[in-house]
Amino acid sequence: MTTELAGKNALVTGASRGIGAAIALTLAQRGAYVIGSATSETGAAAFSARLMELGLRGEGIVLRVEDAASCEAAISKAESVEGGLSILVNNAGITRDGLLMRMKDEDFFDVLTTNLGSVFRLSKLAIKGMLKRRAGKVPFLIAVDGV
Repeated sequence: MTTELAGKNALVTGASRGIGAAIALTLAQRGAYVIGSATSETGAAAFSARLMELGLRGEGIVLRVEDAASCEAAISKAESVEGGLSILVNNAGITRDGLLMRMKDEDFFDVLTTNLGSVFRLSKLAIKGMLKRRAGKVPFLIAVDGV
């Protein structure tokens, strides 16, 4: 564990598994206080337990990235940690793979709302505090299957 991110606070969406979990744990191992989101209480509790088990700082929260009020609550939680939100990692995403001609409009718009709308909404909320403090990072990651 290093301390290069000591005093920094990060919110990582989709932190309960996969790439999000790896990013969240790496940030915590480098000294950041990490708030990792999951879509369920079980996932949030498991994230908190994993951090505690590893002796790392942070906690899991439930966040529904498609819901504006849930996004506002998550950013508010992250801003309430001493020093405010320093890093936002928009990692949450869903797929509704299948043939285009069989895809339901509802599935298409669920993907857009989750994968793109949440990035817009959370980033817009997060940068308010970052601009006031004149510090912060919102890295944009693009994952492509098979690459």
